[in-house]
Amino acid sequence: MNNATQPRTATAEPYDDAYALAGRTLVRERIRGMRKVIGRRLAPGDIVLRKAAPEVRQHLFEEACELYWNEMSWEEITDEELMGDEELTEMIFPGLLALIDAFLPRAPNGEPDRDREHREVVHDFLDWLAVRLVKLREARPDSEDERARILRQKDVTDDLIDIIAFRMCSLSNDEIDTYQNA
Repeated sequence: MNNATQPRTATAEPYDDAYALAGRTLVRERIRGMRKVIGRRLAPGDIVLRKAAPEVRQHLFEEACELYWNEMSWEEITDEELMGDEELTEMIFPGLLALIDAFLPRAPNGEPDRDREHREVVHDFLDWLAVRLVKLREARPDSEDERARILRQKDVTDDLIDIIAFRMCSLSNDEIDTYQNA
């Protein structure tokens, strides 16, 4: 996404070209790593037959960002999905992942339902998450509490990128297990 089309909302902070490039590279390398471990070509189905109108695309993107922030904030308040030192990322973001699934619907034969999907919104959101991760990695907070909060957000956001990429590339449960155990 270039500066002219990047979201500029309260839920999705703007970012410059250097961060956008870093985010796209992170996503591309993550999918390349999955492909290498899985041993097959991963086609995230990048063909978008019907792009949403710009205002619809922006609205859906903002909804995804808002769910990210709301569910992340709720987890920070409650610590509901913290098991020892491990976060249960899928349980932290149930609404967001349901929205991602709605953006990537499947036809009865298991193929992507190209007439109803909003794949371009998932791409936009995945790029935004990657930029968020890059910024979290660069953060150098002063207090121990803030360092712990940033580390937790970084770990959860990193896991969330994988989960969304798995769904975008239609990985099976066995392939996900193979990748995660590599």
